[in-house]
Amino acid sequence: MTLAIYCAGGLGKEIIALARCVCVWDAIIFVDDITDAEWYEGAKVYKFDNLCEYNDEMEFIIANGEPAIREALYKKIKAAGYKMTTIYGPNCSILPGTSVGEGCIICDGYISAGVIIEPNVLFNGRVMVGHDVIIGAHSVVSTLCFIGGNTEIGNRVYLGPGAMVKDRVKICNDAIISIGTVILRYVKEKAIMIGNPAKLIGYNNEGRVFNMFKTKF
Repeated sequence: MTLAIYCAGGLGKEIIALARCVCVWDAIIFVDDITDAEWYEGAKVYKFDNLCEYNDEMEFIIANGEPAIREALYKKIKAAGYKMTTIYGPNCSILPGTSVGEGCIICDGYISAGVIIEPNVLFNGRVMVGHDVIIGAHSVVSTLCFIGGNTEIGNRVYLGPGAMVKDRVKICNDAIISIGTVILRYVKEKAIMIGNPAKLIGYNNEGRVFNMFKTKF
């Protein structure tokens, strides 16, 4: 079985290192439609449309930190009939009763009992998730985040590094929770939240996380 990592960038570098630690695939390749590089981090790079030349059985993982892009690539992979896999880091701890969807990457951290993680969610290092949490598809939970029990996270939500979410809170679809932000109450759809306690500073109408302030400074 071959692992195909979609996107040969910085996160891809992390994911291939993690995949090599796990060491359950016969081969690892990158898929990237933008770069002209033929090799990245010691792995062959293919264009998605050229994968017909690669005859081995494959399963995909997505190495992109933009929730909207994660969703678009997930739909593209599934429409082409390929399978998704899930990668667990060697130091992650997941209690029984938790459900993890296809395409998820759980680099490191602690996930309590009764958690539902929908497909294609990315967890970076040292994340802590309380019991009975729901995390929607294509969301990104960054390093050192804490999510309290009985919390509901929508689809395509981005939690920045060090963000903390109180128990029994709902964060709606496409919200952006900035670095170090503390969420104590309900967060509206597409809301951009920052600070401790969190305050609303705008809306994620463009559907992107990184460089969202580029035109303001």
